[in-house]
Amino acid sequence: MENVPRLDEFISMVRGMSLVRNQDPNHDALHQLEDAVVLGERLGELADHLIGHFVDQARRTGASWTEIGRSMGVTKQAAQKRFVPKEGGETLDLSMFSRFTDRARKVVVASQEEARTARSGKGTPEHLVLGLLSEPDGLAAKALLAQGATADQVRTAVTAMLPEPVEEVTEQVPFTPAAIKVLELTGRAALRLGHNYIGTEHILLGILDEQDSPGAQALFTLGITAEATEAWTVAELEKIIKRTRG
Repeated sequence: MENVPRLDEFISMVRGMSLVRNQDPNHDALHQLEDAVVLGERLGELADHLIGHFVDQARRTGASWTEIGRSMGVTKQAAQKRFVPKEGGETLDLSMFSRFTDRARKVVVASQEEARTARSGKGTPEHLVLGLLSEPDGLAAKALLAQGATADQVRTAVTAMLPEPVEEVTEQVPFTPAAIKVLELTGRAALRLGHNYIGTEHILLGILDEQDSPGAQALFTLGITAEATEAWTVAELEKIIKRTRG
């Protein structure tokens, strides 16, 4: 724990944020307070995703929720309540979309339309993959193509994984816990890359991080990997930044 940032380092960071903004010195203390609140919220989000990452890791090694709760110093029920997405789209926390780009939001809407069209009853990670195909100019669709998978190939592979149709489909299609987990993982992917927004590329990374979902499995069969997707995304964003800087 010797490398954990100290309080004075965070204080200096907040002061640096205010200097960059070049605010009126007479109001500097209030602006620094505003920046401290923003930084605190960001650190809280990072902490949640840090713990969530290792919870997921523990689950993949076969650890029970009782064991995970014990390691966290909480009950099994408290651990599950914090890290297991609830069933149904009605419970989806809409605040998670505040950092989604317009294109990423359109992907989520398109995924629900895919679920309605397929009469799937609920939106799954597979529908999110199909939603990505609705934005061919998005980085996610381009990342798939860069790894040798065409849109038709992805649609064929993923459609084969869709759940059986149901008789009645609601207008507002709810998401399954697995799909909600993917949407939460998009935020983790963005934080890992140091991005303050969530784009289609982060949705793709979230899908691939939910390794056991049929949607991720379909992409794996096409040779799509999280490692290659992330490497391509980072390189492509660097190219975009260079172009915009002239």
